[in-house]
Amino acid sequence: MTTSWQYWKSDLAKRLSETVDADVTADDIVIPPDRTLGDFAYGCFKLAKGLVGSDDRVGRSPADIAKDIASKIDLGQSDFVSASAAGPYVNFTLSIGEAVHRVVRDIEVRDPLRLPLEKGESRGELLLEFAQPNTHKEIHVGHLRNLVLGQALSNILSASGWNVVPMSYYGDVGAHVAKCLWWLGKENKEQRAKSSWDADDVIAAIPTEKRNGKFLGEMYAEASRQLDAHPEWKDEVSDVQRKLEAHDPAWEKLWRETRRWSLDEFAAIFDDLGVKIARQYLESEVVDRGQEMVDHLLKQKVAKESQGAIIVDLEDKKLGVFLIRKSDGTSLYATKDLALAELKLKEHPNAQRSLIMVDNRQSLYFKQLFETLDMMELRPVPEFIGYEFVTLKSGAISSREGNVVTYQDFRDEIISYSTDEVVKRHVGDKWNDGKIEHAAWCIAMAGMKFGMLKQDNDKIFTFDLEQSLSFDGDTGPYCQYAATRLASILRKAGIKNPFGADESLTRGYDHESEKALAFALAQFPVKVAQAAEELRPSVVAQWCIDVAQRVNEFYRDIKVLESEGDVKEGRLRLVSAARSSLVSGLGLLAIPVPDEM
Repeated sequence: MTTSWQYWKSDLAKRLSETVDADVTADDIVIPPDRTLGDFAYGCFKLAKGLVGSDDRVGRSPADIAKDIASKIDLGQSDFVSASAAGPYVNFTLSIGEAVHRVVRDIEVRDPLRLPLEKGESRGELLLEFAQPNTHKEIHVGHLRNLVLGQALSNILSASGWNVVPMSYYGDVGAHVAKCLWWLGKENKEQRAKSSWDADDVIAAIPTEKRNGKFLGEMYAEASRQLDAHPEWKDEVSDVQRKLEAHDPAWEKLWRETRRWSLDEFAAIFDDLGVKIARQYLESEVVDRGQEMVDHLLKQKVAKESQGAIIVDLEDKKLGVFLIRKSDGTSLYATKDLALAELKLKEHPNAQRSLIMVDNRQSLYFKQLFETLDMMELRPVPEFIGYEFVTLKSGAISSREGNVVTYQDFRDEIISYSTDEVVKRHVGDKWNDGKIEHAAWCIAMAGMKFGMLKQDNDKIFTFDLEQSLSFDGDTGPYCQYAATRLASILRKAGIKNPFGADESLTRGYDHESEKALAFALAQFPVKVAQAAEELRPSVVAQWCIDVAQRVNEFYRDIKVLESEGDVKEGRLRLVSAARSSLVSGLGLLAIPVPDEM
């Protein structure tokens, strides 16, 4: 199905091709920097240079050619009402009535959450790994950008036609787990020395209310501090890690129980954030296979021994040395990541693409990993999606140092703030507690997520509570508020269900604010496709801001409910189409929209 945007650009390209006797494509049609010039524009530079068309224009200025085209082009039976020259460009202006009519019709018949594809077109299966928190630590503010970006990208890629398989990978083994469990058992050192030592002794000593990621994170941070003060204890931690990898019954029991606390907490947080995962991998699933693969790489001479450790030498690729097994024989992230890549492809042999979203500080490591996977012919080799980290006004976050703000504490503070704001706005409106709670939660989700999504991934994001929850400016709540304003118009008009495309629709739209809104709505499929192609959810977030601005101008200029007859119905249908599209755009970013705010 051709969208309004595609139709307009293709129609102009065809008419221009006929006028200039040259091959003009839809990609040659652009948007003017100033909307007062027109809705679309065509630059005449190629024509003046003789790069397309006949040579009779060579030597003429682009501005002169633009004037000639504007005077000759036939716009009959089109949605365009005029063509005018401005410097080297020919600018084209859409008819308000025809443009709005076409966009509203388009939205009424199109699935807003899936881009129109060519008949029979399928982009195939795409593996997207994000959401990689470590067990035995808390999920804190620093994890949020990964979760928020990952889910938005999953939604956007799905909308663009990929069969996305969202995956998580939990670090449930390794040095951090060994440190945490070592410190938990440190006070039971005498009992551990006895053959009768039982993990139940350690577990029973931990109060039920502390059986969570926050407590385990505190134990990890304390273990790190103690090891800094007593480096002679590091051998004890290494011993614990070796016993865990050897499946020592007592240590494995303690590990499984404490891991369960983390996994239950992850599930609750993911549900709260709207993060949907199809396959959850655990490092413990792949640690044994990873060691086998290292042995195989040694035999194949892809890897080699170096000072007791096992490495892959990537110096000739200017990637240094890739460490895949420590000198004490224990595994590393790399050991397990090799096996994870193999397992993913075993489970999804037809995957066409594989993406991994991790913060930019690990970019070199992943270049080394991907190069090694390519040498092993494990393809498709994953693509790296990097992002910068999140900070608070108080500074950076480190679980090792223990200066973290947990997700739960962060969320509760934002919800408390948004609840106060909702109550202030609706004094005397008799909102019940449930309505207040729902609106506050929706606003809190928008406040948490939108700021991270509206800017590109390569910029550090510093969270500002008041700014992020403001109803003014380029914020999530600002976009939500625009959608609720539209819902209010429909509610007052008694409209409960979307209009059907089989109903006749007026062409009597006559205000520039109507066209400006429709023009922004028409770009939705283009922006989603761009965001998917560039792996940038910020493109959709910026579209939401633009539409919200156009909605507020429309709300200011057009008295919908005071209109009459076909004009009123037409405007209500534009309102319905705009709300549907804006809710869909925010939905791709996993941001809910309340009925009222």
